[in-house]
Amino acid sequence: MSAILLIDDHAMFREGIALTIAQEFRNTPIHAVSTGKEAMAVLSANKEIDLVMMDIYLSDIAGNVLLRYLRQLRRRLRILVVSASRDPVDVHRALSAGAHGYIHKSSDSHGLLDAMACVLSGHDYVPAAFAQAGAQAMRADDAVLLGRLTPRQTEVLRLACEGLRNGEISSRLGMAEKTVKAHMSAVLAVLDVPNRTQATIVARRGGLLRNLM
Repeated sequence: MSAILLIDDHAMFREGIALTIAQEFRNTPIHAVSTGKEAMAVLSANKEIDLVMMDIYLSDIAGNVLLRYLRQLRRRLRILVVSASRDPVDVHRALSAGAHGYIHKSSDSHGLLDAMACVLSGHDYVPAAFAQAGAQAMRADDAVLLGRLTPRQTEVLRLACEGLRNGEISSRLGMAEKTVKAHMSAVLAVLDVPNRTQATIVARRGGLLRNLM
């Protein structure tokens, strides 16, 4: 590990966690900041940073937004969220935004160091209770997104999930292929996914196919 960026707007916690890390990694520089704006500036100026430890509730920017910015700045960056939130929605959104691990602030130093080691080794770290709750939240979020589709968009997505191409969907539904493409583009936009494969994953996870059987 070359250097660590620590982001937390509570000074006492920030100083305490920095001390814990410094005792374990004596020669590792620790850059501690309190805002997302400071974090992006420090990361841009320090190429040696390879681990970010951050809270998701900051004073100047939403944690999920900051996560995406950090990943855009440094694609290979490893990120561990250290939060006081046990909300499964927060867990799900943090992981979806690019975090590689999630640990509660009440964890002891051994748990924190284990999480750091896991994330730095290239693995994801999510305690079992958080993982289960996060999966449930993910399914709920997907169901909400699917509910925003129009009936026609839902039908196009269902057929796409069956493996049909645009031309085949066009024939099945009796509409122009150009219209099918427009519906599919709208589906991707609503579900906030880049392609049909990801849309299919959301559909299955959100229960769309089960509901239409």
